[in-house]
Amino acid sequence: MATSDKVRVNGYRPSASLILAGKAVSNSEAQFDYNLLLIKRTERTSYALNHCVFPGGVFDAKADESTDWLTYFKHCGITQAQLELLKCRQATGRPELLSRGVNFSRDISLRLTALRETFEEVGILLCCTSLKDLEKGQPAHMLLHPLDRELWQQRVHNDATQFLELCRHLSVIPDLWALSEWSVWRTPASASRKYDTVYYFAALETSQVDLLLEPTEVASAHWLHPGDCWQQSQEGTIWLPFILLYETARLMSMHRWEHLLLFAHNRSAQGSTLLQPIYYRTTDCLLGVLPGDELYLAKPENCTESIILPSSIKELNAFARRYNRYMIYGFERVDFACNVLPLNGHLALSALVNTRLAKL
Repeated sequence: MATSDKVRVNGYRPSASLILAGKAVSNSEAQFDYNLLLIKRTERTSYALNHCVFPGGVFDAKADESTDWLTYFKHCGITQAQLELLKCRQATGRPELLSRGVNFSRDISLRLTALRETFEEVGILLCCTSLKDLEKGQPAHMLLHPLDRELWQQRVHNDATQFLELCRHLSVIPDLWALSEWSVWRTPASASRKYDTVYYFAALETSQVDLLLEPTEVASAHWLHPGDCWQQSQEGTIWLPFILLYETARLMSMHRWEHLLLFAHNRSAQGSTLLQPIYYRTTDCLLGVLPGDELYLAKPENCTESIILPSSIKELNAFARRYNRYMIYGFERVDFACNVLPLNGHLALSALVNTRLAKL
């Protein structure tokens, strides 16, 4: 990852990640007809053994918010109206992360972050040579084998501004319009490393992609359907951060690639509510609560330590009436429970993993 300008929002570094769903080999009996791309972090960059994430990284103001992008877009014939299509007109509560654009909208610059980091980490370059049907949900365009891909990957890794130079060199347009805003998460206030992360979604026509892994950051890459992501995380084969495990539980509700593509495109117009977990510690587990839960507090940013409760999780859950929470018993066992409506028209947790608290 290239050294970035340390832009922070209330102490949280802006970042962007990309949920890539590639169509799987056709099998009418398969539970899911798509796979998600997960990358396993190297020992140097991981938080835990077998730590897996979606591709992504930190926003770089010098690279991702440069006015040189506007000059290049104009050179490519991109109109202001086409750029305006990327701006989310969320009615209320737009996260500060996405409303702080300097030279242009953060809806543009953070998409550039996600695309740049995806190329840097796995060698996938999502780009196109012309724009059409931008108002329709469509798969991302992918340049399969850019000339001198390894050389350019290292250039971008060492200097984020080289991503624009790569696009100029190939005469391509970053496929910003294929990225649908999916969600926005903030790390807990108790975390030592603090990030505001926007997750985008993009669909690929195939998951049979020739990847080029950046060796200092990525140990391996895995195409897994959502059910396998969940199962392998619970078994300890991989470790997904709890935020990503929550997103996996949502994705398990959507079994068909085409339906997921359409849903993500249509839902993105509603924008995203910033989600920041608050942690409680019971006598037998760590409890994360999210907006909508009766234990959620008005100012999660003030919860810099876990709140201690004198009861067991079973005793606590017995009295719960409104909940959106996850219970951490260890790296390999996490239970989710939610009985509130999803915010911003989002997917509910899959019934397969959404526990009714009365059963615990």
